[in-house]
Amino acid sequence: MTYTLTIDIDDFAGVTGQGLFATLCARRGWTDEYLATIQSEEHDALKDVETMVAVLEDARASGSKVVIAPDFDMDGIASGILGYAGLSELGFDVELHLPDYRRGHDLCPEDIAEIHAAWPDTRVLLTCDGGVNSHEGIAAARSLGWTTLVTDHHAELEPGSSADVTVDPCRIDETYALKGICGAHVLYQVIEAHAVAHRPDKLWEVRLLRLFAGLGTVSDVMPLLYENRQLVRDSLSLARLLWVRPPKTVPNRFGGLDPDLKRIDVDRAVLLQLLRADDHHPVFLAAFEGFALLLKAFTQAGKIREVDSIDEGLYGFYLAPAMNSPRRIEAPLAPCFEVFTAPTPEAKLDAARAVIEGNEHRKELTAAYTEEILGADQPLTPWVYFSSAPAGMYGLLASQMMQRTGHPTVVVTRPARPDEFVSGSGRAPEWFDIISSLEPHEGLSAIGHQQACGVKVERADRLTQLAQVLSDQTRLAMLRRDPSASPGDLVLGTAEGADAPLTDMTPLIELVERLESLKPFGHAFAEPRVEVVLPPADLRVGRIGSDADCDHERTPENGEEGERGWWVCFRCKKHLRVITRDGLACLWWNAADEHVEALASRVRDAQQAPGAEPFRFLAKLQLNEFMGETRVQLVIDEQLA
Repeated sequence: MTYTLTIDIDDFAGVTGQGLFATLCARRGWTDEYLATIQSEEHDALKDVETMVAVLEDARASGSKVVIAPDFDMDGIASGILGYAGLSELGFDVELHLPDYRRGHDLCPEDIAEIHAAWPDTRVLLTCDGGVNSHEGIAAARSLGWTTLVTDHHAELEPGSSADVTVDPCRIDETYALKGICGAHVLYQVIEAHAVAHRPDKLWEVRLLRLFAGLGTVSDVMPLLYENRQLVRDSLSLARLLWVRPPKTVPNRFGGLDPDLKRIDVDRAVLLQLLRADDHHPVFLAAFEGFALLLKAFTQAGKIREVDSIDEGLYGFYLAPAMNSPRRIEAPLAPCFEVFTAPTPEAKLDAARAVIEGNEHRKELTAAYTEEILGADQPLTPWVYFSSAPAGMYGLLASQMMQRTGHPTVVVTRPARPDEFVSGSGRAPEWFDIISSLEPHEGLSAIGHQQACGVKVERADRLTQLAQVLSDQTRLAMLRRDPSASPGDLVLGTAEGADAPLTDMTPLIELVERLESLKPFGHAFAEPRVEVVLPPADLRVGRIGSDADCDHERTPENGEEGERGWWVCFRCKKHLRVITRDGLACLWWNAADEHVEALASRVRDAQQAPGAEPFRFLAKLQLNEFMGETRVQLVIDEQLA
């Protein structure tokens, strides 16, 4: 027996994309005034920018060597390349120091010793994305007679920075309105101010460096509000001018032609052609060539298929994690910088591929250590978990556990003694602030972002207290939330009181098109999500993904013969697809191994048992162009029921 649910279409009469958008805005609290206000890119100057510009100009005019000391995460890498390329183009004698993530985020005397050994004629030290509280490192630099300049975006702590000049939106005495700008954006503002004052003829070139500042903004999870919004838009526009579509020359099994990924020629990139038409410093050109080759490598890896694939999601979910992977898996950091600085295109592309390979290894390790956590003795579950993974992976593992539990979780190293100091990482949903929750409790602390932070426990015997605090604060946070409210901004499908059905795509297409105009989405301006309610008997569930060049053994455990006799490898097809009776596709990335059997079983049972409970998913709406037809598809974030 097949179970079907009758929908009274009159209940949805008059549903329009405009009406759905108005409903969504009302639930989000997005007024017309708010949406207009957050688009403003006007901002005051950071304190002491003019002072730093003057010091830099003296260094340029006198030919003094400037060495840039960046942090080692994606924002630090973007900051370092931005500064190296920008100051080179402006005529500075400048070098770039490679950081060592094993020393932590603070600039330390060991860094100064390495810089002095490599460039003994250094006269100016310029930090980016770090340094505001690096008192020992700054003291070591000043002892050598160097002028010390700090650009940072982290909170300045008492007694304050000891550098000669510090530019930081989170300085103790700073009045800059938007504290949440990234380190690369801070340095960009300094370099742009220098160009305005001393090299206005180079403003076009300097403003191209917004490419890196926007990447840093997304990767460091800065709020996508005010000046950050236009910065990210500009960055993505520049990135798209560095991408080259692969030519379609490879015959496929349907009689058509597929893209030949081996023949991507970055020399055809529009922005590179524009840059090469004039004289520019080799370091400046190398940075943009490296970005183009990085996009080529990600295209060859299947992460970019169309120019529209280059969006804030690419930055946040692919580029940044890949560049952050070395410190997580204790791999060499050099390739992350060599992507933009290596002497030849071949070397840059090799570096980009090494970064991507490292990221794939990071994914494998994450899966393995997640399984280890699930199989180990965890006395403080579901709040605190112990792991033997490298410390750099704790944030990733905490994120994995948070996705499973739906509430804040912390992953720490397993202590050997009750009095042992313990550290780890915490992750939390948007509605929970880890830092504020731990702050009142002696011996417990966190630093970073509210939902993604490092966690410190003074003594191991306080770990039970940590778990209890997270439990209590989660309960309080849940009480403040409306239990009847949907976790989505809209409810779509067959639920009673749903905002729209999934049988008429026209209003949904209009809604998605309206939402597209509000991009970029990110921290503090999250992409809307919908709760999708689907009767299981009307669904088809299966795996999708690439099984090109599959070399897995053809056994029932590994796969099956699909349509037209093609082999469908379960081990290669990692993604899950749910298709409704009306042809709506719901995609769930990397979820097939964990969820496909359970979903398929519920579908089979529902076809034999009328009245089965519907599936409920939390998902994002997207548009998909296929053979000239625009379709709506849903990308599932999590299963609710």
